[in-house]
Amino acid sequence: MIRLLIPKEYDTWIEIAREVEPPFGPMINSKEFQDSIKNCIKRNSAYGIDNENGKIVGIVALDRGNNEILWLAVKKKYRGNHYGDKLVKQAIDELENNGDIFVQTFANGVLEGENVRILYTKHGFIDFKNAGKNPAGIETVIMIKRKR
Repeated sequence: MIRLLIPKEYDTWIEIAREVEPPFGPMINSKEFQDSIKNCIKRNSAYGIDNENGKIVGIVALDRGNNEILWLAVKKKYRGNHYGDKLVKQAIDELENNGDIFVQTFANGVLEGENVRILYTKHGFIDFKNAGKNPAGIETVIMIKRKR
């Protein structure tokens, strides 16, 4: 089940961020990141997906003002179960009426980003422009899904 996150699930988000932090750069100890995720929850802009036991195993966060997917991660143990696919679909459903949708992700050829690039491409995203290196020093791009 996909549902909006509530404030008491902040620690779950931190737990997932800790797991995926290496290819993204420092997050969990960043006050800016902590404040950002609290604000996403407060603005009803963060969705979690529950596993069969009702525990959140993946999160997608949106910026409705910029029509952008801000953050997407699924716990390693639960990858390959279509949780990321369902979260991206939720994000698209939330944003598609507002125009083109953007996401910053790993550049083509970055091994750590192959699966997420496949996921975004499956949903109609294409590379739009170079976005430079992320805080971990890995090349990124902005992908776009054009409004139909």
